[in-house]
Amino acid sequence: MIVSADCDEAKRAIVGKIVENGVLCRSRFGNYFGIDPSFLVIEQPSEAEVARDYFGEKYLSRFREGFDAAVGKLKEKRYTRRVSIPIWRPEDALSQNPPAITEISFLFDDKLHLTAYIRSLDCLNYFEPNLRFLSFALKSVAEKAGIPEGSIAMLVAVPHVYERDIKRAKSISEPKEEFYGYSQLGTHLVEDYISSAWHSALEVIYNHGKSKETEWDIFEGQKTSKFVHRLFIEILKPEENKIHDKAPFTERYGIDYAHDYIICAEKLLERVGESILKEGEEYTYAERARFCAKDSVKVDQLFEAVEKLKEDRCRRDCYIGISRPWDLVSRDPPCLRGYQFVNSRGRLKGIFYMRSNDAYGAMHANMFGFSLLTKYVAELTGFGEYGYAHFAVDAHIYTGFLDSVREILYPEMKKRTSG
Repeated sequence: MIVSADCDEAKRAIVGKIVENGVLCRSRFGNYFGIDPSFLVIEQPSEAEVARDYFGEKYLSRFREGFDAAVGKLKEKRYTRRVSIPIWRPEDALSQNPPAITEISFLFDDKLHLTAYIRSLDCLNYFEPNLRFLSFALKSVAEKAGIPEGSIAMLVAVPHVYERDIKRAKSISEPKEEFYGYSQLGTHLVEDYISSAWHSALEVIYNHGKSKETEWDIFEGQKTSKFVHRLFIEILKPEENKIHDKAPFTERYGIDYAHDYIICAEKLLERVGESILKEGEEYTYAERARFCAKDSVKVDQLFEAVEKLKEDRCRRDCYIGISRPWDLVSRDPPCLRGYQFVNSRGRLKGIFYMRSNDAYGAMHANMFGFSLLTKYVAELTGFGEYGYAHFAVDAHIYTGFLDSVREILYPEMKKRTSG
C-alpha cells in the first residue's frame, strides 16, 4: 500500500514503482512496463476542477446516474455500506476502449472516503485526470450529503508506463516504501495461503476494528459490527492450504458455491445466452457475470474475458462487472462489485473487489470460490500458475460472532475460561 499526502506525491511514487519493477508487455496501444496490482491512498485529494469534456459519457453521466440515490442513502444512514456506484456496464466488455474506472465506493469513517477500482492506468499521462474525476465525485457527494470529505483510495489492477515514455517517467520517479499491515485508511496483507489470509483478516478486524451500526437490524447479533476500512489481501499460493481447520464451511460446500453461484460451471466452455437463475433467486454472481435478463445489452462477460486472454495474455480489459445501477436502491445489493484477470509476471492473477465482506460468515468461502474460478480461467487460457487478490471496502465481523472469532484466534483463552 502506497500512502501519500497528495496527488503529486502519489503519482511520483507509483511511477517510481513502475520504473523500478516494471515488466515489459505488449499491447495494441504500444509496449508498456507494468507492475502487479497496487493499492494507493491519497490523504488529501486535490480540489481541482474535473475536465468534463475529457471524461464524457463513460464517467460523468454514469456517475450522475447513481448520484441522487447515493446521497440519499448517506443522508438516511451515514454508516451504510451500500453506496457503491458502478461505472462499468456489461457492454463495455465488447468495447475497444472501455472505461478505466469501473466502480466508485463511498464509506463513512469520521469523514466520507472514496475508493475506486481502476482496471488499467497509464500512471504518467492519466494519473491526474483520473484523480481529478475522483476528487470531483467525492466532493460532490460529500457536499450534497453534508459530510466532511476524507481520503481517496485506488486499487489499480494494471499500473503501467509506456515504453515510449520511460525517459520522462524516470525524470519524475520518486519510489516510496510501501506500507503493510493495518492503518485506519487501509490494510494491506500478503499471505501464502487462503487459510492464513482468512486468519489474518479476522485478527486485524478483531484487534483493530471500530464498532458501528449496520443495516441488518432485523437479525439478532448483526445490528452492530467491528470493521476495518479497505482491506487488501494478496494470496501467493491459493492452490495450497485452501481451508482453515476452523472454517465455517466444508470443501464440498465451497465447490458447489463456486460452481453454482459464482461461475455456472456447467456452461463454462460456452457463451450463455439465456437466464441461469433458479426459482427464487433474485441474482447470483454468475447471473450478473454471464446473462442478466434486466440488462439492455446482454453479454457473457466471463466468456468474453476468457476469449480475450486466449488471444492476448497482456489484455488489460478482462474485467467482469457484477454491480448494476439499480443496486443503489436495493436492500441487498451484491457485495462483490466486479473482478478482473490480469497477467502478473507470467501468472494469471484474479482480483476481486467487494464493497462489503462478512469476514467470519462469508469471506473464507468467497476466497475459496473466487480462487477456484481463477484456477479454471488459468487452465482455459494456458497460464501455468495463478495468484489471487481480495479487496473489501468494509471488512467486518458482526458483534454476534465475536466470541466465535476469539475462539479461532485465541483458543487458549477458552481453555483457561473453561478450566
